This record gives sequence, C-alpha cells and structure tokens, in this order.
Amino acid sequence: MMLWVDAVFALQCLLLFVAGSYGQGGSKPHVVMVLVDDMGWNDVQWNNPNVYMPNLQALAEEGVILNHAYAQEKCTPSRAALLTGRYPINTGMQEEVVVATQMAGLPMDFKLLPQYMKDYGYATHMIGKWHVGYCDEAYTPTKRGFDSHYGFYNSGISYSGHSSSEGTEVGLDYRDDLELITDNTVYTTTDFTDEAIRIIDNHDKATPMFLYMAYNAPHTPFEVDSSYTAYYDALLRTGNRKTYLGMISALDYEVNRLVNKLKDSEMWSNTVFVFYSDNGGTQVQSGQSGNNYPLRGKKGSLFEGGYRVPAFVNSPLLSNTGYIHDGLFHITDMFTTLIYLAGGDAAVPSDIDGINAWNAISDNTASPRTDLVYNIITKQYANNKRSTEPHGAIRDLQYKLIEGNPGGGELGLEGWVTPAEDSTDILSPIANVDAYVDPTTNTSYYLFDLINDPYETNNIAATEPTILADMIAKLLIEKRSSRRRHAIDNTKDLNAIPSLNGGSWNPGFCVAT
Repeated sequence: MMLWVDAVFALQCLLLFVAGSYGQGGSKPHVVMVLVDDMGWNDVQWNNPNVYMPNLQALAEEGVILNHAYAQEKCTPSRAALLTGRYPINTGMQEEVVVATQMAGLPMDFKLLPQYMKDYGYATHMIGKWHVGYCDEAYTPTKRGFDSHYGFYNSGISYSGHSSSEGTEVGLDYRDDLELITDNTVYTTTDFTDEAIRIIDNHDKATPMFLYMAYNAPHTPFEVDSSYTAYYDALLRTGNRKTYLGMISALDYEVNRLVNKLKDSEMWSNTVFVFYSDNGGTQVQSGQSGNNYPLRGKKGSLFEGGYRVPAFVNSPLLSNTGYIHDGLFHITDMFTTLIYLAGGDAAVPSDIDGINAWNAISDNTASPRTDLVYNIITKQYANNKRSTEPHGAIRDLQYKLIEGNPGGGELGLEGWVTPAEDSTDILSPIANVDAYVDPTTNTSYYLFDLINDPYETNNIAATEPTILADMIAKLLIEKRSSRRRHAIDNTKDLNAIPSLNGGSWNPGFCVAT
C-alpha cells in the first residue's frame, strides 16, 4: 500500500513539474510567431467562408481561436507593442508609422522580445518585415536580439521586385542580415518560407528556437500568381479584392509548407505556433481590398475594425484545443506569454503592459486581461505628424470610449463596408452612429456597449452620462501616467533616398537613441 502511495505521489510531482516547467527551466518549446500584414477581421475563413485558406483554417480550428484579439491600428505601433510588451504610448511609437527617411526608431532603452528569448537559451531568427526604424544599424534586427534577419526594413515591398517607396523615391529594400540582396526576384511569401525551411534544416533540434515570421502578405501592392486567384473565379471576375484574396491563399499555402517542415523535422510536437494580424484590413468603400465587416472602421481607425484582428494559437502543448476563446487579449500579451514559455516569467519588468495569457488559452479559463488602451494622442505628446489631432480610446470588459476623431485625423474610416464578394448587409437597424459632442468642452465622444453592440452601431454617450463620466475619468488616468513617452522624432533626412544611395534604402543616416 505504501509503495502505491509513493508511486502516486511521485507521479503527481512529475505532473506538477511538467505543468510548471515553462517557468522553472524544464524542456522549452520552440516558438513560431507568425505576424501577417493588414489582414482584416473578414479576411479569414473562420469569419468569412468565401476565403480559401484550408490550412490556416485547420490550424485555427484544431487550436484556439482568439475571438477578441487586439493589435494596434497600424504596422509600426503593433510591431513595437509585440517586441516591447508595452502599449505604443509607453514607447513613443504611438503616432503613425516609421517612414523610410525618418531619423528615428524603436528607442534603444527597451529590451526586446528576442533579447529576452536569447537570455533563456533560444536561437532567435526573424524573417520578413521589420518597420520599427533602421536609420542606424543599431536599430536593425540583428542588433536588437535576433541571430539572423532575412527580409526588409520599411513598410512594404513589391513581392517580386523587393523595392519599397516613399513618395516618388523607389529603392531596393531586401537583406540577408545587413547584406543587401540584389539578385532575387522570388515572390516574397514563398521566399520567406524558403528561408524558414533553410533555418529549420540547419537548426540544432536540442536548442529551443524562436522564429518570428513577419510576412508582408497581404499588404499592398496587389500581386499574386493567377493560380491563387483562380480559387475566386466563381465569386469575383476581377479587381483588387480578388487579387488580395489570392494573396491570402498563397500565404495559406506557404504557412502549410512551414508547418509541414516543423513536423518533418520532429519539432512540431514541442512547438507553440501563434498567428496574429498586425492591424485591421485597409478596406475601401468599393469592398475591393482588405475587409473587416461587420466590424466598424478600418486600419488607422479607433473603431474595432482597426484594432480587433484575426488570431489563434496552435500547439500540441495546449491542454484544451478546438475551441473559440472569447476572452480579451492584446498583442502585448504575446510578448509576456512567449517569455513565460521560455522560462523567463519572473524576468518580465513590472511596467510591461502585456499579461501572460498561456494558462487562459491552454486551460480554457478566463483571460486575465480586463481592459486595454487602444491609443492616446494628446497635444502634449503630438509630434506634428499626419495624425496628431488629439484622440484616444480605452475599453473594459463591457464599455468602450473613443475621445476625439476616431479616424486619427484621417477621413473615410468611420463606416461599415461589405466585401466585394458578398454585399449582404447584416447590420440593420443602425442607430446613433455619430459622435456625441459635449456642450461644455466641445469634445466629441463615442461610447459603446461592446457586449450588446459589438459592431459599434449605437453611440450611447448622450444617454449614459454616468458611464461616460466614469470612462472619461479612466482615460484621464491613462493620459497622466508617468510612463507616457513623447512620440519619437519625425525628422526626415532627404539625403537618405535611393537616388542618392545606389538605388537602395540603407542604414547610416542617424544616431540611435
């Protein structure tokens, strides 16, 4: 009898060790973080059956779909949030995106995700889009914790020509670490996967690997082989939406190649795979682009369509799978969660905004996140960029407040757009869609009950003054936080243009700070 009790006790201890091993130095999982570019809420099969992505659909269904996953409204802020675990308002990355001639980058005093992963024994590799500043080599990926980087620095590149542009200036922007790649015309979605496969083939399987796959798909320009647009021949005759959907199907094919390589290499059984979009789709009124329907707004907007994004986690290490998690998650949470998986939970600074979500996702329990800050731009922190009209937004588990212009100073981002392949409108009736203007302060507000009105069709700011006042007070606390950073410098060096630098975009025109 005593032997049986001892055996049971030993087994319990073993199970407790395995369950807690992520933070206690046990076997560390490989981590693959796939960040896609401008993929909207309605651009994935689990939200739109017209999208052909059988492989991603299977991964999502067999894993855990994060139904209320949030990022930032644009590329640079989201990538900074993932890499630092902090809201962009706390890093200076809250305003717009870093442009090619901008003399600034993600501030050097922040320790980035790959640096933490390296501390815990990981090989760290990045493939794809950087877009958090490159004007000094010190800002670039291999100087910020990645063992290797294969990809580009700026907001987007042509898929075969591998050039990026700013205004009329066009230049090559494609690198293997710091070395410019001049003889490659492979479609980037394919080329990035080829590089990932090469890395896996050469990886020592005994060493945990962190692979950050920052695909530029399905960001513009609209470019894909006709074999992928053929999936949509019955839906759309032509147009950007058809090409865009084809780009998503090409991405699906390439992600499947990546996953199959992990399986063939006997790494998948110990891999955590995260899929996340960096912001909402760049929808236009014609429906001929990315799409967020029935969410309101698009990329760049404080409405849900700008921030609420497709995301899922798949891993054999998950305790529960095959379900949709309706808890609240933010892209900063991926920072904290991945560090926890690496064994570094205790090393995360106390001022990180991200929350460890692993147990909630794995065990199908409530998310630890109960609120989030979308973004805040105030006159104090505005930096004379394109979107400096004061505005901000926060939410808790039920209510969301938007103060100021929800489009961040831009026009045409306020509505709902059905996709070109299906113009069926499910949002009827819609009431009180316009801003409420406070007669005392002349400040405009939107207040939404996201539990009962997830598509932001009814602004209750005028009819719920108590809730409005409470949310305004919460926003004010965030504005006055001592952690707030002034936005990074937006000064441009017009001598950094390709026509003056051998036809390419190159570091070396600023000093990192």
